Amino acid sequence: MKKTQRPRIPSISCPHCGARSIVRHSEQVTPIYRELRLNCDDDRCGHTFLIGLSIIRTIRPSARPNPTVQLPFANPNLCAPRSRPANDDAPTPANDDDQPRAPAAGPSIMNESG
Repeated sequence: MKKTQRPRIPSISCPHCGARSIVRHSEQVTPIYRELRLNCDDDRCGHTFLIGLSIIRTIRPSARPNPTVQLPFANPNLCAPRSRPANDDAPTPANDDDQPRAPAAGPSIMNESG
């Protein structure tokens, strides 16, 4: 039998008492910024506060971009075309002359007693 999972809802704790806070109102200020009004769930505390939720970076570009929204990329190399594979960036080592090397000699043990 498959267990049904409820979606996980992110939560913010009250900065004063640490109890769970509940979003009571939300307002979209700009396309990338939203303000949320939260109330502490502890009736003895009663704190009400405002948080700002902001979109700060693009991880994967949109297939339908909004020309008025300008966000930096999380990694500028994500969308940049590469002319060669990433592992070709290292130069060839100076001692790699394609000739077989003789096995290295092991440490010599000298007998001092002669």
